[in-house]
Amino acid sequence: MRKENELRSKHSAVPSSIFLDRELAPLESITEYLKDTQGLTYHEIAVLVGRDDRTIWTCYSRVKKKRQEPGRQAMPAEKSLDIPLDIFKDRTFAPLERITSHLKDKAMLSFHEIALLLNRDDRTIWTCYHRAQKKLVAK
Repeated sequence: MRKENELRSKHSAVPSSIFLDRELAPLESITEYLKDTQGLTYHEIAVLVGRDDRTIWTCYSRVKKKRQEPGRQAMPAEKSLDIPLDIFKDRTFAPLERITSHLKDKAMLSFHEIALLLNRDDRTIWTCYHRAQKKLVAK
């Protein structure tokens, strides 16, 4: 438990710029960032985002396959906000729903600003946010 708390305090957030690559799912982006940039193990990443170690391994494997395709590389960061890793613990919500809700409710960004920040369509952001709101009401 002590190691887990230490891990959480050291790695509490990821930059929103890691979500710019539309070809990667949000969990793949998180996994790639924490594995390649922060040097964490699959188990450490799994603990931080509340997933199974095998799920994290699978996500990382998919990222590496996608990066091997010709012309594929990580997108450069422009402007970025920190996204806390704790928001991904609740498995009721998809990762993009949690990111969108966090940026809308906590960072007070508009749907358009979130769309630009994450390199997604405005309608995708609106849909994700409203799906998350419906799930919150149903809880």
